[in-house]
Amino acid sequence: MVNEKKISELVNKNGKDLITITLPTHIKGEESKQDPIRFKNLLTKAAETLKKRGKKESEIDTILQPARDLLEKPIFWSHSDRSLAVYLNGEEFEYFKLPYDNEEQVYINDHFLITPLLPMMSMDGTFCVLAVSRQGAKLLRCTRNEVEDITPEGVSVSVADYLEVDPEKQLQFHSGSQRQDAVFFGHNANEEDKMIVVEQFFREFEKGITKVMNRKNDPLVMVGLKDNVVLYRKINNYGRLLDDVVLLNPDEMSDQDLKNKGWEIIKKHFLKDMYHSLEKFSEKGDGRVSNNLSEIAEATVMGRSQTVFISKDEQKWGFYDTENQTVQYSSSPKNGDVELLNWLSITAYKTGSKVYILPKEEMPMRSMVAAEYRF
Repeated sequence: MVNEKKISELVNKNGKDLITITLPTHIKGEESKQDPIRFKNLLTKAAETLKKRGKKESEIDTILQPARDLLEKPIFWSHSDRSLAVYLNGEEFEYFKLPYDNEEQVYINDHFLITPLLPMMSMDGTFCVLAVSRQGAKLLRCTRNEVEDITPEGVSVSVADYLEVDPEKQLQFHSGSQRQDAVFFGHNANEEDKMIVVEQFFREFEKGITKVMNRKNDPLVMVGLKDNVVLYRKINNYGRLLDDVVLLNPDEMSDQDLKNKGWEIIKKHFLKDMYHSLEKFSEKGDGRVSNNLSEIAEATVMGRSQTVFISKDEQKWGFYDTENQTVQYSSSPKNGDVELLNWLSITAYKTGSKVYILPKEEMPMRSMVAAEYRF
């Protein structure tokens, strides 16, 4: 799972040859069959680079073997997301399936490439929306711009479906004596009878939802009418169900509408610091913001940066000259060069700054990099 703790662990790894491999992947379709082939090619490229850096064949095999093992796991590739990020250092091996695109690359240096993971901490992280309804309950997995129905198969999504699957359930939880199934929701059924079955429907539905959510571990936002939301919260067993809810009828909303309402709550809970910092760029004249990479690099090294924003899918090569406190740029990577936006992200983490990656069109000043200073 990508979170601040995991990012910090990667930032603080030490070693001469830390390997990051990123690969765009495909959730389904014919193109997905090419993903392991392309990954194998990247592993070959990594092996060649390690050899040039002085590693022996036996050392290279030991370092890359955990990643090579993935090639023998068809189920791993059949459950892909939109990209894959792999981290190896000879002792540890980690991978992350990510819900957004990353470019195909191998990066080997004395630090990992963390920028492929950082969108999970801002705009492209995943969250789930639960439509709590008696007529059409469902679970959606979302990013800011995308939505996917991940309601588990085989789970009844309405009271009517639930009773059709097992009509005896209403007798088992009936408050009265043996009555005919057909009259349960008819004129002769009282509210207590109805609510017993509604609660049992939600209990069965919750089991399926919580099983899925425990695997995803995303924050979960409920959308529903008050009675249904209160009832579901009472029986919920998932630990990341948010307190804030959307009290609207989900049956009258599209999946996009549900996603948008959920996003409003996610912004409020997890991104309020980021949006507060973004507001600083619309204020005039206090001198505490910049979009100059050299200035930001120097300020971040000195611990002056409070929040750093980086444009997604951009790279800049060079190195930071510590003696002269300047950034030296390269048109393409050379020996000793680093990816500067990644280096800036790592430096920001180590000096206590917040780091966010945004789409270019949402960057402050539409720039490649921007920062808010503490002083």
